Amino acid sequence: MSITVVGSVAYDTVTTSFGRSERQLGGSAIYFSLAASKFTKTFPVGVYGNDFKQSDLELLERNSIDISNLRKEDGLTFFWEGLYDNDDINNRQTLATDLNVFENFVPTLNKPAQNSEVIFLANINPELQFDVLGIAKNTNRHSFVGLDTMDLWINSAEKSLKKVITKSDVIMIDQSEARLLSGENNLKNAGRKIMNLGAKCVVIKKGEHGVLIFINDHEYALPGYLTNDVKDPTGAGDSFAGSFFGFLDKCASYESKDIFHASIFGTIIASYTVENFGVKSLLLIDGEMIYKRYLDYMNLIGYKYIYSENKFKDYLNL
Repeated sequence: MSITVVGSVAYDTVTTSFGRSERQLGGSAIYFSLAASKFTKTFPVGVYGNDFKQSDLELLERNSIDISNLRKEDGLTFFWEGLYDNDDINNRQTLATDLNVFENFVPTLNKPAQNSEVIFLANINPELQFDVLGIAKNTNRHSFVGLDTMDLWINSAEKSLKKVITKSDVIMIDQSEARLLSGENNLKNAGRKIMNLGAKCVVIKKGEHGVLIFINDHEYALPGYLTNDVKDPTGAGDSFAGSFFGFLDKCASYESKDIFHASIFGTIIASYTVENFGVKSLLLIDGEMIYKRYLDYMNLIGYKYIYSENKFKDYLNL
């Protein structure tokens, strides 16, 4: 079993009230791959420049990540710089976005990457997403497809984006972008309307407030994990996606219950990610730590106190 993720490879400079981290390893393909590697083998597909460190390539390889689809090109690696609000870390200001070699990125997949059971199309141009999907599905037509997007593509390439959505099993989308794409302010209405575009499952991300999940006739709402140690939220969404699809690939099932459990693991690993700068937490956590936080999360949502159906009915005199 394996996952292929197509996305960005980057260096980020991040400033929060907890400090400043310069040129830390980042990008959607990197965060996703390191999170997914806790469960399965991962093939990131991306491009990096002459400034990309050999030690960072070796770091990926040490974490069960196959780098054979990461391509080096002349120029500099994609660079992003952001400043997070001291009073509300959910708000950030982008200070620099230098696409560099990522600007003309055209994904290419080798045969092992094309054969992956799960394909995740991270936040890139929908036309490129559609091209990658065509290549992968031509090799493995049963592959399970995940999709991410952002307001830029909703505003500038909505027609192409909707074409990709019709071919996707799961779309992950931020709450503000879900409202933009659907035209609905109410998130329940937004989720259902996006499903009507063709996606089999919609996961609406609400940051520290958790996620909403829409699949078939079921709807789930999961809170975020409560942590008072948020230092850098930059890679939270991609970490959530990586662990979400990593779990699904591990259990080799995509039923409603599996989507629900995948969302729990996504929430747990994303909560670790934000507690340090960049990918540092993803490199430190192991299975025991994930399991311990899983138990903490079950206590957080009051799982052990939930009444049985019969007892609940007794209290209501039913």
